[in-house]
Amino acid sequence: MSSPLVSALLIEAPVNRHFAQLHRDPQALTDAVTLYLETGLRRGNGVVVIATPQHADLFFTRLREHDLDPGEFLKSGQLELHDAELTLRKFMRNDMPEWDDFRRAAGAVFERVRAFGRGTTRAYGEMVNLLWQEGKQEAAIRLEEYWNELARLYPFSLFCSYMLVVHHDHAYEGPLEEIGRTHSDVLGTSEDERFRVALDAASRDVFGVPLSQMVGFSRHRDTGERRFPSGQRTMLWVKRNLPSVSAALLERARRYYEESLQ
Repeated sequence: MSSPLVSALLIEAPVNRHFAQLHRDPQALTDAVTLYLETGLRRGNGVVVIATPQHADLFFTRLREHDLDPGEFLKSGQLELHDAELTLRKFMRNDMPEWDDFRRAAGAVFERVRAFGRGTTRAYGEMVNLLWQEGKQEAAIRLEEYWNELARLYPFSLFCSYMLVVHHDHAYEGPLEEIGRTHSDVLGTSEDERFRVALDAASRDVFGVPLSQMVGFSRHRDTGERRFPSGQRTMLWVKRNLPSVSAALLERARRYYEESLQ
């Protein structure tokens, strides 16, 4: 279950809000995306989904369970579905997105959809996740920046998802804070508070103090880091300042987390 603040953002989807959420579980991803899409469709908003076929099937199955037929919205033009990998091919050049091609491809979609919807267009995208999973983090962040530029031209909200297991050290090997910098919000999940508690227990074992209560974020730090839930902010601090212990700390936190599920 999402927090009231997260649910409000997914439901209201204010214009020019560009938010991200980190998932490890397709079920939690489906819950969040369905709330975002369903509310938009019921309100008559234009809706754009750029996803993998596997995830699109999950979302559309859930919409049908909620008595919404995606096929009808696709026929009417209120909803457009695009394959994330195929869409990337339209504007990737030498493993980096190219602005003019991206603007043409995405702009054409928004022009069509807003003609059939009312209010703010809602877009959901997974292209950045595909790039991140391929180790092309710089390209993913560049694409996020291009989305922000596109928002100057079209009124839309954008929900980006990343499939990252924040309980594992490799999640922090990339420039995770850049995800925060390029988004207006990083939405927490129902697992985040449990992860914070587990990480505090692990850091109390290792350092004698719960780090989420002790770690300070100075004013000159990039604000992107501050947008993350507490446990992820703490691990970003550990990875930057105490990299030699980060893997062991996360392993201990993961054990506490798994015990809390029993």
